[in-house]
Amino acid sequence: MVNRKLILSLFVCSFLSAVMGLYPTVASAQKTANILLVGGGASHDFDRWYRQEDAKTIESLHSFQVQYTDHVDSIPFYLKHSDVLILSNNQPIGDEGKKAITRFVEKGNGLLLLHPGLWYNWADWPEYNLNYAGGGSKSHEEYRVFKNCVVNSTHPITKDVPLTFELADELYRYMPDPEARGIEVLAIGMSMHTDEFYPVVFTVKHPKARIAGISLGHDEKSHTRDEYKTLLTNAVRWVSEN
Repeated sequence: MVNRKLILSLFVCSFLSAVMGLYPTVASAQKTANILLVGGGASHDFDRWYRQEDAKTIESLHSFQVQYTDHVDSIPFYLKHSDVLILSNNQPIGDEGKKAITRFVEKGNGLLLLHPGLWYNWADWPEYNLNYAGGGSKSHEEYRVFKNCVVNSTHPITKDVPLTFELADELYRYMPDPEARGIEVLAIGMSMHTDEFYPVVFTVKHPKARIAGISLGHDEKSHTRDEYKTLLTNAVRWVSEN
């Protein structure tokens, strides 16, 4: 004898399965943001600390996918499919790459500048430091331990970051450009050998895009530290929320 309750249960399960298949689950509906991370140049191990370590740290959030390149000619292509741009390079960028970056940021997409990307790298592109870096560095202290102090603990980028921490790195002598739109300093680096201190984490004021800068990041003494990783992931989240 056919069990009517069993048949009814199977019918209901099949019906619900078909209906639920029309709707994505929360996990599948979650948008994955595409990040272009550009490295390459001199004085740093870009492959080890940016392509490998930083990309792994960012992708641990499970809502970001990182495309790394040190071939700057490919920037225009990759930016067509990107939601966030991270510049950590100090190698020359061609005219087409500069134009692509400018279009990308001026459309309101997120931009994060890491360590080498906060230098005065391109004399033929002053607009970069003026409009996107808010200034820049032309020198740094000797590589050694210095103290970092969070001066704005309420900003999302400094969330869960200790108010003070020490690490070995190059303390960039980053100086805001008085002709730029201005920056908001979130953390400063304080030399333990001189009285000098400089911004190490900040946001750059821009009418459309969210831009942040982190001058830490010479080698493993920063990239593998929890403080750096938290700043990096917080900054990626923040610039992506345009």
